Amino acid sequence: MAVKGRKAYHDASDTTAGPGMRLRHPFHKLLALQPLWRALFCLSLIAITWLGFTSEPYPIPSAASDKVNHLMAFMELSILARLGWPAIGYLVPLAVLASYGIALELGQAFTPWRDFAVLDVMADVAGILIGYASLALLLRLTGTRLAS
Repeated sequence: MAVKGRKAYHDASDTTAGPGMRLRHPFHKLLALQPLWRALFCLSLIAITWLGFTSEPYPIPSAASDKVNHLMAFMELSILARLGWPAIGYLVPLAVLASYGIALELGQAFTPWRDFAVLDVMADVAGILIGYASLALLLRLTGTRLAS
């Protein structure tokens, strides 16, 4: 901890600055595991696609509202995409994930047990934006940056 005037502040480069800094190094290493985040992203895409087209009851706990399910799924996908491919920024994953959400809804329109719903696509986009904001807040609070 450094003292400037009467106020104390933490120097982010000083890893001995206090208890909060002990988490920074392992957290930074975890965030740098891009192959892990990419694999989890791909597995999530497969699972979400299956859940989007199955006529079976969900084998996992699900929210009471379908919109909450969409929101949570796309929050997860956006965070995993951002961690897996940090160099491509925000717009490419936003466009790809929004297109994936639209494609899911279009595909569901052709099944007898699902419908196309614009509100589902809106929940998907909201989930992407909330996922981005959540990850940005976490990175800011931990003083961590994603590798480019």
